Amino acid sequence: MPRIQKLTDVVDWRLCIGCGACAYICPEHVKLVDFFGEGIRPVVESANCGQCQECLEVCPAVRSDFTPVDASVPKNDFTKEWGPIAGIWEGHASDSEIRFRGSSGGALTALAAYCIEKGGMHGVLHIGQDPTDPIRNSTRLSRTREELIAVAGSRYSPASVCNGLGLVEGAPAPCAIIGKPSEISGVRNARALRPELDRKIGVTFSFFCAESPSTRGTDSLLRKIGIEPGKVDVLRYRGFGWPGHFAPSLAGKTEPEAKLTYSESWAFLQAFRPWSVQLWPDGSGEIADISCGDPWYEAPDGKNPGFSLVVARTTRGREIVEAAIAAGYVTLKPAESWKLAKSQSGLLVKKGSVWGRRLATRLMGLPVTKLEGANLWHCWKPLAANEKVRATVGTLRRIISRKIYRRLKPNPDQAKAIVAPR
Repeated sequence: MPRIQKLTDVVDWRLCIGCGACAYICPEHVKLVDFFGEGIRPVVESANCGQCQECLEVCPAVRSDFTPVDASVPKNDFTKEWGPIAGIWEGHASDSEIRFRGSSGGALTALAAYCIEKGGMHGVLHIGQDPTDPIRNSTRLSRTREELIAVAGSRYSPASVCNGLGLVEGAPAPCAIIGKPSEISGVRNARALRPELDRKIGVTFSFFCAESPSTRGTDSLLRKIGIEPGKVDVLRYRGFGWPGHFAPSLAGKTEPEAKLTYSESWAFLQAFRPWSVQLWPDGSGEIADISCGDPWYEAPDGKNPGFSLVVARTTRGREIVEAAIAAGYVTLKPAESWKLAKSQSGLLVKKGSVWGRRLATRLMGLPVTKLEGANLWHCWKPLAANEKVRATVGTLRRIISRKIYRRLKPNPDQAKAIVAPR
């Protein structure tokens, strides 16, 4: 079995999930590039790269620890499946504009606004539409409610929030961080290596997420509906109601050029997710302080302006949610845990399937991520027989048919360098 001995091995064996933590930990030697058909990946630019191995130590694709951060939160079979739960609510942002613009009730944006305005935090590290390239994303540290609202809503294209961790480390006060589950794992590794960063992280937020498609996905969807990607000025994937629409707008236009429902757009985009996503187990933000997402247990009726499930994973997370409720930032009521399971059942099936996918990957002599505390076997056991066959035999077939057993050489055509946030 090939060993992961350097950063290029992580990319070549299709383990990289594009979080950007390596570029934060070693900005002198590591740069990020958005490879059009693969995603954001690191490129080691300097031949003088030393042997410190910090780029591997920080990489969540090399090692990820899902052991609960807060040992005081009770553990049971449900939390083995969904991660720790210190509190669970459903509701929405109290601010009607945030609720409308958010993908599912705006709770995440409202909680972030609370952290800045009332929680004593310097800013919020997150991603949003790249102002120079609307089909791509860029990382930023927002300091105001207005900056948060401007980029509210989901983005189904590559993102690397961890490449902005230097902004948090250098901030004069603690900051909040919003990232995909895989990015929050990168944050956890990074803060273990950088004590000053650890001191500057006030709270981590995540969201229910099946991980991001490549830029090719968005480009292809736009072309499918007859829109030239280079002419797009503003691109919304969701929001402006629940669950919202894929809605590209052209320069000088006040109305979207076209609209696709969320189910239509995601059904197309998800096929462009890279191989590494299929081996990533966490879709619900298990090791964040707070995670939010769609309450799909209730089908959207086209009239509901949006609501969210909010899950506190730690005591710190619960305290922030409760304080935000008291301050009027979010309108939430306690929710039953079954609503989480029914809303995101596909994420649990995937988590269990990852055990079988990893088995098939190892049988083919390929490396896998070292996972701790993920409880994959617990989630694998109750899967239906057809799901287990799909996870193992199906993975073996894909590895062979797609030649996954060969090292990946990302195609430089249409690749774009990611500018480090300042």
